[in-house]
Amino acid sequence: MTLRTFFVVVLAASVISTVAGLMSLIGGPLSAPRLMNSAAALLGLASVLQLRVSGWFDFAIEEFGDEEKYPFGPPSHVTRDIIEIDNPDQPIRRAVRNFLFVNSETGFKLGVASLIVALIAAWV
Repeated sequence: MTLRTFFVVVLAASVISTVAGLMSLIGGPLSAPRLMNSAAALLGLASVLQLRVSGWFDFAIEEFGDEEKYPFGPPSHVTRDIIEIDNPDQPIRRAVRNFLFVNSETGFKLGVASLIVALIAAWV
């Protein structure tokens, strides 16, 4: 399982746990505090994973921007990966992928969301 796949699975699990926790606040059969604490932990893990995933581009720019090492630009497989992400023919997919895998601010937002969910769980 790739790091990106693991990130998406953890993010989906945190969303499911948050929704189930909020629904159990209304009167569901499950324990709301446990679900909300689980959601907070999963969101925290998702934020760390997202920051790790998005950090690859810093590495790529640093590594492949070296003109002495790569005088003709990055290798073709790296170029194909970059073009796939910035495909102008698929703007919605490009926006989602950039939000999830490229923008480091997303990791920060997930971390803040995990703290907010943890506070909700503590006071439920």
